[in-house]
Amino acid sequence: MVLSYYVLKIPYTLVWHFKRLTGTTPSVVFYCGTLLDLTILEPVQKYLQPLPIVAKNRALQKQLQDRGITASVLPSFPRGVIMARHAAYRFPVAGIKKICLSHGAYNFKRFASAKSHNMLDVYFFTSQADVENARRAGIKTGVAVGYPKLDKAFDGSIDKTLLDELAGRIGLDLNKKTVLFTATWDKSGISAIDRWYKELAAFTADYNVLVTVHPWTSKERLETIRNTVGVIFIEGYDVLPYIMLADVCVGDTSSIIGDCCALDKPIVTFRVDDNERSVADVSALIRSISWQVDTLDELLDTLPVALANPQQHAVERARANKVMFDELDGQAGRRAAEVIIGYFPELAPDATEAAGSVSRRKSRE
Repeated sequence: MVLSYYVLKIPYTLVWHFKRLTGTTPSVVFYCGTLLDLTILEPVQKYLQPLPIVAKNRALQKQLQDRGITASVLPSFPRGVIMARHAAYRFPVAGIKKICLSHGAYNFKRFASAKSHNMLDVYFFTSQADVENARRAGIKTGVAVGYPKLDKAFDGSIDKTLLDELAGRIGLDLNKKTVLFTATWDKSGISAIDRWYKELAAFTADYNVLVTVHPWTSKERLETIRNTVGVIFIEGYDVLPYIMLADVCVGDTSSIIGDCCALDKPIVTFRVDDNERSVADVSALIRSISWQVDTLDELLDTLPVALANPQQHAVERARANKVMFDELDGQAGRRAAEVIIGYFPELAPDATEAAGSVSRRKSRE
């Protein structure tokens, strides 16, 4: 548990109870720790009443304002909070209902502590298999809903017209195949980014090269990638349409590999040594759905093979998708929203209309 939880708990609790007694406590808010959190919320928010946003700090509040999004800033004293990362310690009152959305496919790394999960009332996992894995790790709050972040790929929201427009806007050469590179955090010990980030120029003559990396990736690596001529670096957090444009994905242990698998893309992964963050079952899953390489030369040789045989691991990808996602039906956001509404009925899309109808009826009486 972070130290701030214990430092804040008593004064926060006193203020929260005072606000409850005086009727000045907000109902339900969305805690935003980074801009990525809004991308995670979007496919769930569409099934709910609009959520007030509480930013982690004033710097993030300013970033949101620059995008036309109104947000307050911590501290906040709501009756309930929805979040997209482990931040229950920022709301250290048991009476505050707390629900957390997953910001990655499955759990490609070891779970955060059971204690941090169990401070929540609900943590959404992307599959029932992941709920069971979590339960064995002592996590009691898991609920499987699928992966809302992928909904737009399966509900028709991202169609050919949109993808063609994106391809034109970013300058894809339609005479080349498109390779998407991804990597987990470079300081994790299980990232392969150092095997390719300086060598992307070796691919740009033959392929369109897209790159997305972990948000915490070091500045030096980011600048090297951005400055490589011919490379398209994905600056935003919504990488889904870019994955849909890709003909093949290259990665390591990044959970983006799960997204690529869900979209039935051929995948090539670099072998990485396991460490304390690794999960044996996930390492085996990655091996089953991808061609594996150790060196850049092997990758250069393997890409044409993967592109010529995109269905070689299709059966394994389908099997892995059942483990990671249960259903890829474009309805995960709806399922998550239904659970949220069970805790907070006032967030139902028709709740405001229903309340207004009751008020009008009472006034007539």
